[in-house]
Amino acid sequence: MDSNNQLKKNLLLGPAVGLAITMVVGSGLLVLPGLAYAQVGPAAVYAWLACAVAVGPILVVFSALGARFPNAGGVAGFLQAAFGRPAGMATEILVLGAVTGGAAVAITGGQYFAAVFDGTPLFIFSGTALVLAAGGTVNYLGAKLSGRLQQGLAFILVTLLVLVALTSFAFGGRGGGIAPAQNWPEAIPAFGLVFFAFVGWEMMAFTSEEFKNPGRDFPLMMGISYGVIIVLYALIAVATQLSFQQNDPVLAQAPLAAMLSKAAGPGGGKFVAGVGFVIVLANFIGVVWAFSRLTFSSAREGLLPKALAELDKKESVPTKAVVTVTLIFSLIVLAYFFKLVSQSLLFELAGASFFFSYILAVAAYLKLADSFCKWALGITAMGLSLGLYLSFGEKALYPVVLFVLGLILSRVKKKKA
Repeated sequence: MDSNNQLKKNLLLGPAVGLAITMVVGSGLLVLPGLAYAQVGPAAVYAWLACAVAVGPILVVFSALGARFPNAGGVAGFLQAAFGRPAGMATEILVLGAVTGGAAVAITGGQYFAAVFDGTPLFIFSGTALVLAAGGTVNYLGAKLSGRLQQGLAFILVTLLVLVALTSFAFGGRGGGIAPAQNWPEAIPAFGLVFFAFVGWEMMAFTSEEFKNPGRDFPLMMGISYGVIIVLYALIAVATQLSFQQNDPVLAQAPLAAMLSKAAGPGGGKFVAGVGFVIVLANFIGVVWAFSRLTFSSAREGLLPKALAELDKKESVPTKAVVTVTLIFSLIVLAYFFKLVSQSLLFELAGASFFFSYILAVAAYLKLADSFCKWALGITAMGLSLGLYLSFGEKALYPVVLFVLGLILSRVKKKKA
């Protein structure tokens, strides 16, 4: 590979952990506890527990692959290393199809922006546009700025969410509560929706080429961020169900802001809404970072136009890729505001795509496994992945179709070559 067409290796463990926390938590924790609770009621907490257990072995797989094959292609790079370029190309198309999730993140930011001002749909649109513009601009200016910003906001995020949860435990109440453990099957329809809160670590794979010491720091980043995030998710999911009834309309937009409003009055809710907007913005910055690196890698490998693989000479940033993915997010957002798609659908399609990419990554891990322990881990991760993948229902076909189209395209390009 041309050394002039590689990303700089300057990402350290601290900024990487901050980036992972803001990449994963963001909009997932800010809106999905409310949406899941509204969908399945008091059993919703079991969807969070099931996804937390299922994602553990999968993250071990990603840790091993990211440390061994650091590249901007992420999952596509893993598949290419294990099965060749056709599988890599098909995976690139599959993961690019998850771009719907980035648009849903931006819309969530707009909803929290509107909650600050008790705004109309115009405020939601304005806040969404602000998220899109800021996310694209920060990434255009360079990875160092983005990394420092994520590290600082991750600390704010963890502190604030713990305080919100503890305040709700102390002053909330009058919610639907927690269903008995034997009612956990009622949570199955929410698995696909909730799992979007657990995507983001696989997007960190797209940054692995930029790690200064990927062999050591990539697995450490996965482990540290996983422990922090699981605790936050458990606290907020339980606090949501203890604070609201299942049919409360606030669950569809900004439940954390409403949660603190019940305890501290309107001022507290507005404060959380404002910080929530900043958190979503940080999340979206990470999303643009990841998708721009995937776009850059896909162009470098020949799937997308070569111009998207060009790097800024000063900062070594794929600026054209950054602009392109920001514009694509904007088009999907417009489709949402014209009521062509719902926010839940955008989340679920992205969740299905990322989950299918998990299955593919585990398949690559199994292909490369060289010991019984690795085989056992891979088989466990594959079983958990396939089991949860069924919860997506008909939406599970979306990533399969994209992957098959990618395989067909790779054959066509090979014949032309």
